[in-house]
Parts: sequence; structure tokens; C-alpha cells
Amino acid sequence: MDNRERTDSQAQAQASIIVVDDDQRMARMLRRNLNAAGFQVSLAANGRELRNAYRHRQPDLVLLDLNLEVEDGIDLAVELVAATSAAIIIITGRDELNDRVKGLDAGADDYIIKPFDIDELLARIRAVLRRRSLELPQTNQLELGPFCLDRTARTFCRVGSPPTCITLTETEVRILSILILHNGRVVSREQLMSREIKSPVDRSIDVHIGNIRRKLKQSKLNDIVIWPVRGFGYRLRLEP
Repeated sequence: MDNRERTDSQAQAQASIIVVDDDQRMARMLRRNLNAAGFQVSLAANGRELRNAYRHRQPDLVLLDLNLEVEDGIDLAVELVAATSAAIIIITGRDELNDRVKGLDAGADDYIIKPFDIDELLARIRAVLRRRSLELPQTNQLELGPFCLDRTARTFCRVGSPPTCITLTETEVRILSILILHNGRVVSREQLMSREIKSPVDRSIDVHIGNIRRKLKQSKLNDIVIWPVRGFGYRLRLEP
């Protein structure tokens, strides 16, 4: 087993997943395939069942349908981000760009459109779990010039009196951590996202980057910039 396979196996071993979908046939199909892939799976048909499930056992990942009868999936994604440390993959038939942006902005790690191939879904699940399990420095704070990223509080602040801060999602914290650790060097989209998902139409990492940029701009943190490198990725730099 090579390092890549070992990392996937470690990320996947005993990982707990909640499938939130009111289509019972779809939910049972997902549970069957996820169980066969080695995951522990619980089903929830609505927000009430989801809350009961994650209060009894903190999941590693939630597969969340947006089209639920009673509650909107976007609202549940926001709730999950606030209440748990679980990764979130939205699975839905809503394929409008605005829906994808809303889902990722709410804190989802990935977004996949129905109908989908089960092998692609499994690849995306492994990719998200691998990103969550990547080892970063033990310190909860990373510094770059006058800026400090607090990974526990999920804040990025310019030191001062008073400090100017933005609040980040779990995924945004990980992206910013990787960019800071590369200290101005270019980071590929694959490094920030996934080495498995190669589809050129998958732009979720760009949405996350766009959200970070928007937060920086709104808080007037204009002296730190995430620059795109055409055809490759991004790099973080301080502006004079």
C-alpha cells in the first residue's frame, strides 16, 4: 500500500456519515453503497432526525440534500457548521450556479448534482475526508506579517487595537492555512482541493477562494491578497 492509499484508508476507516434525504429509495441506495465501501451510515429524512442523529453521535461527514419537504437544506448546512465539526457534501438536483454558491457559502465542502455516479461520489467523500485528516502544524495559530489565523476560533485578524477580524468556515480555514504555510509560493488548485477530482467544470475551490476574498474586502483587509495564477492555482501575498 502506497502513501496515498494509506492516507485514504486512514481517513475512511470507521468514518461516520449521515445521509439526509427524504427520498427513501435514494437514501437506502446510498447507505448500501457507502456501507459496502466501509463507512458507517445513518439516515435522516428531515432536520429533526438529523439533529437527533448528530447529537447522539458526531458524524465525520454529512451528505445533505437541499430539497427537503419541511426545512431548506441551505439552512441546515449553516446549522451543521455552527453545531458540529462534520464535513458537508451537498447532493441535490438543483444545479443553478446560485444554489452552488449558496451551498458552498453556507460552509459545505463540496457540491454534487443528481443524478451522479456512485464512484464519483465515493471519490469526493474520500477527498473531503483526506483534506480534513491532512496534518497541519499542531499550533492553532499561524502568523503572516501583521496577520494571525486562529484555526480554533476560525478567525483571521490583523493585529492592532482593536484588531480587525473576519470569521471563516472550516473549509476556508484549511485553504488559508495551506496558503499561509506556502509563504507566498503558488499552491495548485489540486493541492487546495483534491487530487482525485479532475473535472474541469468543478469550480468549488474558486467559490471558497471568492468567499475569502469577499470577506477580506468587506473588512478592508486590503493589504493581503490571494492572487490567481492562470491555469494553476493561487498564492497569498502581502501588499505594501
